[in-house]
This record gives sequence, C-alpha cells and structure tokens, in this order.
Amino acid sequence: MPNNKPQDQKLLGAAYIRYSSSMQDDSFSLEAQLRQIKARAAADGVEIVKVYADPATSAYQNKFRPGIAEMLEDSRKGVFSTLYVHKVDRLARRLEWSIEIVKKLQAVDVTLKAVEQNFDLATPEGKLMFHLLGSLGEFYSDNLSKETHKGKYERAKQGYHNGWVSWGYKSEMVGDHKLAVPDPELGPVVVQVYERFATGLYYDQDMADWMNEQGYKTMFKHPFTKDAMRDMLQNPFYKGYVLYRGTYAHNGKSRRKADGELVKGLHTPLIDEELFDKCQKIRAERRRQQNSKQTTRRVYMLSGIITCQECGRRLRAQSAVSGRYYRESSRFMGAECRYNGKSVRADSVETKISELMESLVLPENWQAALQEILSTKKDEIDPTKEKARLKSEIRRMREAYKRGLYEDDEHTFWREVEGLQAQLDALEQLTPYEIRQAGLVLASLQSAWRAATMEEKAELCQIILKQVVYDFERGEIVEIVPRPEYDVLFGMANLK
Repeated sequence: MPNNKPQDQKLLGAAYIRYSSSMQDDSFSLEAQLRQIKARAAADGVEIVKVYADPATSAYQNKFRPGIAEMLEDSRKGVFSTLYVHKVDRLARRLEWSIEIVKKLQAVDVTLKAVEQNFDLATPEGKLMFHLLGSLGEFYSDNLSKETHKGKYERAKQGYHNGWVSWGYKSEMVGDHKLAVPDPELGPVVVQVYERFATGLYYDQDMADWMNEQGYKTMFKHPFTKDAMRDMLQNPFYKGYVLYRGTYAHNGKSRRKADGELVKGLHTPLIDEELFDKCQKIRAERRRQQNSKQTTRRVYMLSGIITCQECGRRLRAQSAVSGRYYRESSRFMGAECRYNGKSVRADSVETKISELMESLVLPENWQAALQEILSTKKDEIDPTKEKARLKSEIRRMREAYKRGLYEDDEHTFWREVEGLQAQLDALEQLTPYEIRQAGLVLASLQSAWRAATMEEKAELCQIILKQVVYDFERGEIVEIVPRPEYDVLFGMANLK
C-alpha cells in the first residue's frame, strides 16, 4: 500500500531482534535480522529510529527481557509507531506472552509487523495467523526443551558442567569436552569469600559489599548483591560437585529451590568439603535462630510501594544490625541514580504512613455522597467519549515529545502521560461496586489499623496504596498515590 503521509512527516519505527544461544545459523543472527528489518521498513517508508536487542537470551524462560522492557517503555512514550520483528517468535516463545506484548503495543497505537510473516492484526484472518504462528513457536520450544534436557542430563552424569561455569572458573576445551578450570585470578577470591564467611562475623550483604569494594563484578558485569553471594556460598560446584536440577521448574518450585541430583564433577575443587560444610552450618544456625525468635522477623510495611522521587525506581527493603532501611539500589540493576546507595530508616517513613492511615476518616454520609458522585459522573461523562478524549490527549503529548518540546523536562512528560493513562485504566477497569467496596475498607480503617499487627498493616498498604514517593534531597515523603478505586474516597476523607 502506498504511503500517503507527507514527506516532511517521516513515519518512525523500531526494530526488536533476538537470538537464543542455541541458534548459530547466520539466518537468525542479530545482524541478519536487522538487515531484513531495515529493508522492509525502507520499502514501507518507515525510518528505524531505535533498535532493541536481547542477544543469547531465551524467549521461553524470560517474559520481559531487558530489550522487551525498554521497547515497551519507549512505546508508551511514543518514540515509534511501528515495531518490526524478524518473526513472531522473536517476541516470545510462549503464545500467551506474545499476546500480552502485542496488547500492550496496541494500547498505545503501535503496529506490529513481522518481516517474514505476513499478517494484519486488524483483521480476523490476521489474528488467526498470529495465534497459529505463536502456537508453532511454543511447540518448537517445548520439543527443543525435551531434547536439551536429555543432552544436559547425560553431560552432568559424566561430571561436566552445563552452561555458564561458576564465578572463579573458566571453561576450556580438554579433549573433546569443555571443562571448568580454576581461574588463576578469581579462584583465590572464592576461597577468601568462604574463609571470611566461615568466621561467623559476616552476612551475605557484608560479603557483597566487600566484593564490590574490591571492584569485582558478577559474570554478567553487575555489582554483587546479597542474593548473588548467597548462591555462591551454597554452590556445591566449589567443592567439586555438579548439581543438575533439570531445565525447568519442578512441582511449582523455581530452579533454585527444585530438588536436584548431585554428581561428583571432573573439575578441580576450589573449596574443601570441611570449609564448605562449616559455612552451611553457620547459615543453618542463623536460620534456626531466626525461626526460634519471631521478633527477629522484620516486616516492611511499604515493600514494593515506596519509590525514589529522583529516578522513579522502587526502594529496596534491607535489614542491618542497626535496623530496617529502604535503600536506593539502581546500581544493582546496572542503572544510575543521583542517590545511588542512599537509604532512609524504615521506621521514619512508616510512622508517617501510619499517621495518615489513622487520620483517614470518611464522613458519616459517605455512602450517599459517593452515590451522588458516581451518579454525577455517570450523567456528566460519557465513558466512550472520555476514553477517546484521553487517548487523543496521550497521542498529542507523544507528538509533542517527538518534536522535542519536553527535551528539558522529560520527567514532567512521563508523569503527565502516566496520569492520563491511569485515568484511562480506571475508566476501563473500575466499577461502582469496586469503589463502594473500597469505601467499606476505609470506613473501618481507623480502628482496624490500631489493632493490626505489622504484617496486617503491610497488607493494608498493599490493598490501599499504589505508590509512596520519597525525596532523598528533602528527606521526606512528597507524594502518596492511592489505588484507583480509592482515589475518589481519599478526596472525601477528613484528615484528622
């Protein structure tokens, strides 16, 4: 179809490319995919302004890989209007994940095109073709997973490692097989980690901090976290064994928690069994102490809710000898923030939220007032027209963003777009019944909050609050965002 758009208004597109580590055929290489995509885009009169890539990343085990996550975020900002992929299975091997990604793109008016698969999602036939192609991709992955499992199991039974070697080793060809051999520089560091932990003076986070202070990175070039150190300090590979857990989750467990088969490996151990067992005893004793003293269990009321005002990322709940904290931890995700590593005492922000919860009192006639508000909104606002208005406003802002009008204030652009999107989501999802149910929760909140345990307060926060924004520069909470069903009710409440 000819492109009738004026020449000075170039259509903007993006490319998403991916190959799995098992695909060595050049036809699936990132370069080959990108060449084909650019040729198709040029024929369509579309300019590829950004390329998103996930090299050597499984689309079967990982739902929103880094490239996909970045692409979806940019699609909401209006960076492009058409997304090109080599084939549908480049998005995801699982059909339901492909459908979810496509729905997110359609919600922001982004068109998906597959270079080697001709379908139009605007037609029933195109939707059927998309589902068939997605199903074939999932079948291929299921079958490949079975064959991969057989090969990896046999390799493990012979004492060889599978996949990446553990930190402190490197993989080298010995005869006809790859074998893990100690890294002369990093191997001794593993020994130091175990010896320090065996003293009983350090915890996982202490060891992570020590590794980061020495300048070491994980095999994926990220800073060490307490989770990474926990895995290192429990890895039987270091004492000369190969643990094979299979290629997928077992009985609803993650691979980390799945039962596995331990086989004596062919590689040289870095840690003797006595030192390894001593570290496991220290860990087991700490678990027993925590289980025997309920008071040592630390609950974080705002876990998953509190975010940094500067970068918008969630603050990480973290325990220390001196107490509980919420810490800005962008560095653990390979990102940057002006307040990287800054923390705030959990008690101080949680006290403010507790004061708010106890002060939220609905008027005695709240049900009648709410009914009037809902009736007025129903009479005054046509949901269909309001949805169209909000979508039009979002598109208008994206066009302004592309023209560079928000170049010096991208944060304002993103916040306004998110606000409009929240209104749109509320129109599409909320019902008067849900809002009335939320009102019943708030009506009894004051007395319930005073009698609630810390765990129950944390649960109430998850039910009522969508986000709590903390400003490290000012040292205070600067915004509290209720969930959509509570938004109207917050406006009605008397703060005492």
